[in-house]
Amino acid sequence: MKHTKFLASLACASLIGLGIAAGAFGSVGETQMEIDSPAAVHEYGEPNAILDSAGKFSVVLRYPRTGIFAADEAIYKWASELYNSVKEDAAAAGKPNEPSEADLDVVYNAFMVKENYVGIEEIGYLSGPFLAHPSDIVKTFNIDIEGKKLLTVGEILNNDAGRILNLLKGKIAERHPDTKDTLGDVDETWLAYSVIKPSGIDVLLPRGEYLPSYLSLQRFTLTWGELGEIGI
Repeated sequence: MKHTKFLASLACASLIGLGIAAGAFGSVGETQMEIDSPAAVHEYGEPNAILDSAGKFSVVLRYPRTGIFAADEAIYKWASELYNSVKEDAAAAGKPNEPSEADLDVVYNAFMVKENYVGIEEIGYLSGPFLAHPSDIVKTFNIDIEGKKLLTVGEILNNDAGRILNLLKGKIAERHPDTKDTLGDVDETWLAYSVIKPSGIDVLLPRGEYLPSYLSLQRFTLTWGELGEIGI
């Protein structure tokens, strides 16, 4: 299949270093305990979470440890920055020594693709009186296990975003015909939350970031068969 060539091409992906020291792992209330998330797919890595609660302030931020430094560094950096941001917002909106109500709940899925690649998606929500409405939490990470590297969106999509965007626009227009007139500005930023899976590449569109805010988080699957038809 043509997507076999695509996967082979990922071996040349460059390492992404995000500059957080290894000693930072384990801070901000991290726990090694197993987190109950029965609907999640955990095909790679060990479950971990950042947990915090104080009154009506609640954080359950699940994420995996992969054993691959570049990936663990990036995932933990994202998780800890999200946690700290929520904590600061809740503190600013609350009373002294009494944070505002806040609810952050994030689950993750980790998918094995062939034997050499992993796609990780972090999905959840944040609510609190400091927000006009609940906010989607979405983040994706794609890993080359053999190369011990994170993969960029460009590498995942074989640097052929133009034709892939046309495929994505067609799927959006088919599902939501009322958005056709708003799809003229679709560009590579719409692929920022892409995750590789055994079935293909999923593109996630958080509420309000790309499509009208009355639409919830949207997931569009570009199957390997469809991707092969456009040259990948």
